[in-house]
Amino acid sequence: MIIKTLSRYSYVFFLMIISLVILSCNKQTSKLLFDVKEFNSLSNFKTQNDTLKMEFNLDNAIKNGISLPNQEKEFFEISFKIKNNGKKPKPFFYKIIYQNESYKFSELNSDGSYNKNADNNFYGSWLNGDNGFHVTKPIPSNGNFYEIKDSIRIVGNPRNEQRYFGGKPQNDFISDEEIKILTDKISNTPKWFVKVKTKAKKNNLEVSEQLKKDAKWVIASERSKGDENNRWKRNPRVGNYSFLLVIGFENEINTIPVHYRDITVKDSVSDSYKNPYAYYLDSKKKDNLPNLKVIKSNQVLKATMKLDLSNGVYANPTKFEESADYNDTNSLTGFSDKLFYEAHVEQFIHHINKNFSLNNVPLAYDVVGKNYTQKQYKENSLKFKESELKKQYVDVTNSPGRTVGYDSDKNAISIMNPGFETDSVLKKENVGIKSRHGLTYGKFRAKIQFPKMISEDYVWNGLTCAFWLIYQQGKWNSRDICKSGYIPKAKHLVERKSTLEYSEIDIEIVKTSKYWTQSSYGGIKNYPKDDGLNDSVMVTCSNWDLACSDPLDFNKGVRPKIYGKDTFYLHRWDQYYKALTSKFEYPQELTLGEPFYYEIEWRPTEIIWRLGPTKENMRIIGYMNNRNTKIPDNQMVMVVTQEFHDVSWWPTAPFDQNKVPFPLKDISGYIYEMEVE
Repeated sequence: MIIKTLSRYSYVFFLMIISLVILSCNKQTSKLLFDVKEFNSLSNFKTQNDTLKMEFNLDNAIKNGISLPNQEKEFFEISFKIKNNGKKPKPFFYKIIYQNESYKFSELNSDGSYNKNADNNFYGSWLNGDNGFHVTKPIPSNGNFYEIKDSIRIVGNPRNEQRYFGGKPQNDFISDEEIKILTDKISNTPKWFVKVKTKAKKNNLEVSEQLKKDAKWVIASERSKGDENNRWKRNPRVGNYSFLLVIGFENEINTIPVHYRDITVKDSVSDSYKNPYAYYLDSKKKDNLPNLKVIKSNQVLKATMKLDLSNGVYANPTKFEESADYNDTNSLTGFSDKLFYEAHVEQFIHHINKNFSLNNVPLAYDVVGKNYTQKQYKENSLKFKESELKKQYVDVTNSPGRTVGYDSDKNAISIMNPGFETDSVLKKENVGIKSRHGLTYGKFRAKIQFPKMISEDYVWNGLTCAFWLIYQQGKWNSRDICKSGYIPKAKHLVERKSTLEYSEIDIEIVKTSKYWTQSSYGGIKNYPKDDGLNDSVMVTCSNWDLACSDPLDFNKGVRPKIYGKDTFYLHRWDQYYKALTSKFEYPQELTLGEPFYYEIEWRPTEIIWRLGPTKENMRIIGYMNNRNTKIPDNQMVMVVTQEFHDVSWWPTAPFDQNKVPFPLKDISGYIYEMEVE
């Protein structure tokens, strides 16, 4: 009996011993083979609440693209401490990855699957093809932490994509000798010359003028070819950046798919880049890679871009006619090498459609300043015979620097529509500037003093003032795929294209009705209307989606869009029209004639338009998202213009451009600030 009892207790004791052994083994196997602490991604910079604010340094950015910390040999120093918990010294493999968090698509869909839109988030790693893992020296297994230091830099085209390679950036100036050599070659090549003559007829140009235009285009195209990594074609984005540290043993690292180990490599199955954040932050990976550590830094980099307008205005000589007058160029406006590399803005030259001509009343008048009345407008519009009207197209200057320049007294860029007092030279001339450093997404903001457009008797002077974004030209800058297809900007009812380069987002200030035509309201009899004869201007907000009908709520006509407490009315003329637009009525006295802020917040899935007297006091005037319109995802620059539009673009306008007099006096606007955040 005693023996049986002892045997029973011995059995229980034996089970307890076995359990302790198993527990002990589990504790040993669950213990990580290394520890990491104090990961700092910005260790050589002083942060405030773990945030480092930094403006893009644009020195040499035309040549090398934008980089952070700057254009010199400076880096973000990263540091972390590691302890080897193993039994013998071992090297560790580690990698730093960064990603823009402000303007990105979520890496995962709501069901947890990978979001393919995240492929093109802005992320990167080491420089110069060194995109694998770095290796530490063997870390002793003595229970101590050892500090590891390295460095990283944020640059454009971090995946080294071939689409962004090309020729070395150089001044756009083309010599007369270069042009003559090529025009002679074209003239002596029958098939080529026939094409030029056909194009000249279509564009209503002299053959000699079209010949030189084509020669310039060919020369510029040849210059753009090459094997240089044009990092400026995919510049870093503004906003907040996060940093990941990925670290482990070699055997763990080797099990990671190669396109996550090296971000410059495409996934061989999908033939596309894959976002490494989605892979490394996936909690399921921890089960398969128990000794791979992924740590997100507490430090955040917040990047912004502010243009230095005092650097002057670059004037691209290839945009001007052969007869251009360069007497107005100077050290702050022109096409010198210094301005090519250092100026942050460029004179914007509008495309002039010489097939469209004004039939304008042959009068010059200071409409706003002299209070041109509605009575005068009506009388003068009936005063002249058809043969007496001034027939000419809206023009642009042929004198770089004459209508655009830096005003040192105002610390601003000035733009001016010239006035003409002599009947023989009456003209309506467009003017503008554009920024030279393209970006994808951001809050694009400018402080602008646009001129007043309406007289005291509510007569319009013909101007449209605009702050807008426009794409950078080149096949490298193509947009995301549209399944239903894009319609090219300048064409109608043609075969749709799955991708195109063209993108544009606008704020335009015009004089028109706040409503649309009857057809836009489904043809109903009692559609809303007004005469527009008041002191208000219409601030219009447009996204040129090129009629891509992929969005779920793609519409024609007028459709309400609620955003917060506001309702905006989105309009498209028909299913083929290439832009979606809303209107916002605003008093001229609160908008024009004084410095004012205009903002386009362009995000991956939405666009928000704002204006206001200060940065802190802006109101929302327009909103669209990817349910209504295809949001562009390519690189764009800022543009500020004062233009004489064809009134047929706004059929409910109370005035006809042809009946508005030519400007008698110069009409000036000023740009004080241009920035993106």
